[in-house]
Amino acid sequence: MNSFAQADVQEILDQVMRDMTERYAGIQLCKRDSEPSGDICTVYTTFEGSYHGPLVLCADTAFMTRLAQRVLQEEIIDPNDLEDLVKEYFNVICGQIVAGLFRAFHVPASFRIPVFYSGRFIPDGEEELHGVINYTSDCNESAKLIHQLTAA
Repeated sequence: MNSFAQADVQEILDQVMRDMTERYAGIQLCKRDSEPSGDICTVYTTFEGSYHGPLVLCADTAFMTRLAQRVLQEEIIDPNDLEDLVKEYFNVICGQIVAGLFRAFHVPASFRIPVFYSGRFIPDGEEELHGVINYTSDCNESAKLIHQLTAA
């Protein structure tokens, strides 16, 4: 994949992340260099097909909890509900990324069922993923979308 295509992939990821977070939970994200706090959770999947590679979202647990509170319309969130909701949220994001990649490049891709981790998780051998987009929410929570999607 050339650098022009990689920039397009990065743009698709960013647009989907911001749009779907706004639609899903009414939370606005802006690109900003920030690091998630020490209290984070991670959701991870792998893309397969014409575009393949890992996609990882590390975010402040406070961000994910607020997202769950907004969607479930409940103040107290059970840890199992948080995990389920975060995986569903990431599933929606990944589905929109697949659609965006198809619209832009006319190639199919799919992804595995997202996996949730308390804390930071980067898959083995993926310590130097090349695509990183940092976000800050409208309540100053941090999130980081990390990927290494490449053309097959």
